[in-house]
Amino acid sequence: MTLEQEPDPLRRIPTKHTTALRAEIGPILRAARLKRGQSLEAVSRQTRISKRFLEALEENRFEEFPAVVYLRGFLKGYCEHLDVNFEEIWSMLNAAAAESPAVAGPATPQAAPPHAPPAADHPQGSGAAGAIVLAVLLALGLAVYLFKDQDKSAAVPAPAAPAALQPMPRAIEPRLIVRLKNDAWLRVSVDGMVVFEGRAPRGAVQEWKPSKFVDLRTTEPAALELSLNGQLATLNAPGPDGQYRIEVP
Repeated sequence: MTLEQEPDPLRRIPTKHTTALRAEIGPILRAARLKRGQSLEAVSRQTRISKRFLEALEENRFEEFPAVVYLRGFLKGYCEHLDVNFEEIWSMLNAAAAESPAVAGPATPQAAPPHAPPAADHPQGSGAAGAIVLAVLLALGLAVYLFKDQDKSAAVPAPAAPAALQPMPRAIEPRLIVRLKNDAWLRVSVDGMVVFEGRAPRGAVQEWKPSKFVDLRTTEPAALELSLNGQLATLNAPGPDGQYRIEVP
């Protein structure tokens, strides 16, 4: 689904109102941070919000957030850290979404039906000549057909190659769903690759499709509700590195 097809109007803001918002929201956050004399790295360590998402907020790149709930949660956490009025900032986004105009594609003009050329006038007396020409063409066509029919009897079609065997698909595709009962910082690795790191707000839902395992590291294990293949799952004891591993059956 593209941003233009997104039913939530807030998700259409990046492509419709980036120019207007760049003059307001991004500089407000950046100015408040610089007034405190803090770098993005320092803010990231204190708020547990990824530096990539902090830069996206200051540069109005809202399309980089996976869902509106993350945009609201991270923006609220950043505003509280900077002592910026979150409700005013969020109202700007809502107002911009409400004023988003519908884009209509240009109408495609229909081509006029072609006019049939006028029938040529045939001089009288051409009927006999046309019949002779038609008879000659029919004779030639019959001769060509008989020649091709004799040639077909000698040709033997090559046997078709057998179709290659396709691998059997997996009966059930593994699916892990993580729901946040409270705000929590977490780091998620799927099959050894980090796919998310930062602070997630309460009510957020993350879904992953691992092949082998998922590693979780969080400051609030009790805030996570796990569901593996439609069944509730529990976290085992963390490893020596503080990570919780969920093996895929």
